[in-house]
Amino acid sequence: MPKSVVPAWVSADGPGTDVALSTRARLARNIEGRPFPGRAKDADLRRVADEVLDAIYSDGTDRRFGKIRVIHPTRIQAAAERLALVDTQVASRQHVDGGKYRPIVLNETGTLSLMVNEEDHLRIQCILPGLQPMTALQMAQEFDAFLAGKIGYARTDNYGYLTSSLANIGTGLRLSVMLHFAGLSFLGEAVPALTAAMELKISVRGLFGEGTRASGDIFQVSNETTIGFSEKDITTRVRAAVEHLISREHEARRKLASDKKTELSEAVEQARTAIMEAQSLTGREAMACLSLLRLGSELAVGPNLSAKTFKELLVSIGLGVSARGGRTSASIMSDGKRAKLVRQRLIEEFDAVQLILPEEEPEQHGERLIK
Repeated sequence: MPKSVVPAWVSADGPGTDVALSTRARLARNIEGRPFPGRAKDADLRRVADEVLDAIYSDGTDRRFGKIRVIHPTRIQAAAERLALVDTQVASRQHVDGGKYRPIVLNETGTLSLMVNEEDHLRIQCILPGLQPMTALQMAQEFDAFLAGKIGYARTDNYGYLTSSLANIGTGLRLSVMLHFAGLSFLGEAVPALTAAMELKISVRGLFGEGTRASGDIFQVSNETTIGFSEKDITTRVRAAVEHLISREHEARRKLASDKKTELSEAVEQARTAIMEAQSLTGREAMACLSLLRLGSELAVGPNLSAKTFKELLVSIGLGVSARGGRTSASIMSDGKRAKLVRQRLIEEFDAVQLILPEEEPEQHGERLIK
């Protein structure tokens, strides 16, 4: 992945960023008269890609949406760079591994992106830091309207937008918020809270969406239904559910600060020690420790770990590599390299003193002192 592509949801803060890491509005669209990607031949996919890119390169795109760039995953030779697109939520694993004629359109801030020929011809998405559902939807809608003025969409009056999956038919909108439920998880209350949300027709998924598990106490909460509700109704429903869950997380954190501060402090210190002394870390081990450190930072029972650094580490330690199975993360980032990366970044964040390292493994050890 080009180094200059650092989406704003990673590099910036937003409303409610202590719990809400990002908000994504994604619109699924297909071009009228073209076979859907799952049934299309290479010639069909190429025709769709050319039609979409012609629209993107037309007059006024940069002026309205910022400088636009096109990324072709098949032209990125380094597997780690391709999969960084998954880690930063710019593209799905399915898309970057999909083959030819599947470009990604991205604006300079990484807030707007478009996957061409993923499950649908167009997957338009806006990702913003923090809790910003209405703003994310409005930005995605503006980009959608721009493309709709140049491309005819497949839709009917009865069903709305036609999509490859019945789960997306209608508005084609999937509005999701990435939430860090470290407090609820520490108290063992995350599953009951999320189960209650699911009973209200709210979907709960793992870090990388459908078919993936949570990592580091991070979940994606989104609408379950795209048909039968307007985009505004979906946004209102998701926001209400998310705000309720955030209030539950805040309540859990207050309980930890008042009743379990010593227990939490010990767990945070164990996580810090594990990271500083580890010769290797799997992605899940790293995220489990980072989740505790982030929680401890918020409750002032451990060293400072900002939301920005937490998100930067989230997208840099290769979690998306094995999000849906297939190759293991070790094939892209070794557990030893991951341990070193996390340790060095936290040493910088904590502004601490690094101890002299053992001679036999100078690149694999590290420690710090807390004043």
